[in-house]
Amino acid sequence: MKRVNYCFSTKLTFDDYVHDHSFALRIIPPETASQQILSCNLNISPYVPVKQTVDAFGNNVTTGYLRDDHRFLDFEIKGTAEVDCTKRRTDYMPCYLYQSEYTQPDDALRDFYRAHQDGCIGTAADRAAYLSDVLSQTIGYQKGVTDTATTVAQAFALKKGVCQDFSHILISLLRMDGIACRYIAGLAFCDGETHSWVEYWTGKHWEGIDPANNCPVGDGYLVISQGRDFRDCAVDRGVMYGKHTCQLQLVRSILS
Repeated sequence: MKRVNYCFSTKLTFDDYVHDHSFALRIIPPETASQQILSCNLNISPYVPVKQTVDAFGNNVTTGYLRDDHRFLDFEIKGTAEVDCTKRRTDYMPCYLYQSEYTQPDDALRDFYRAHQDGCIGTAADRAAYLSDVLSQTIGYQKGVTDTATTVAQAFALKKGVCQDFSHILISLLRMDGIACRYIAGLAFCDGETHSWVEYWTGKHWEGIDPANNCPVGDGYLVISQGRDFRDCAVDRGVMYGKHTCQLQLVRSILS
């Protein structure tokens, strides 16, 4: 078990005024068998009343509405949690067996899986570790070549990407191998930004694996959200009215 202090902040800056801005944030870490949230403070600027709900995947969702003109939205969480990965999560959902929008393989990725299928033997943990190994030998970690809209087919064609791309590709491979798995967004000691990794179903509980670092997930990881892919876990989503507006996002996270 590890006690961790966490901080995650995002600043959205618009290049012109917007109004009637409805937003949904997935930034409050959930209370689960493997993580106990001892404290969590949420700050949003400009100030706006918010409502807390839980979505179908068990994620905490903070919703709000800003009617008046504004050019930024800042939000931050700070708190303390206890993480213990030996306490297994069992919240299985059948949807994690099936490919989703981001993880749908193309012919190239299907061929890659078939080329390595003979190595997929043993337990779910053995197969997940094997596929993570071959993925780390095939894809290079590089920022700036993909974005949050990049699919597995696009990232695999580039043979480059970041943690989101590694997670999506591994999820696609595991699902082709018949293993239920899900995308996890959160904070990790290895990164100064938000991080993503994968949980696969052993048949009895979930286990975590970090394909970007090709290692098992331990107590140095804090889950913020989970789902079939990035789309289910997006930190912020919203709609607003205004002129043609670009959005600049600055993110900072700390897990200590």
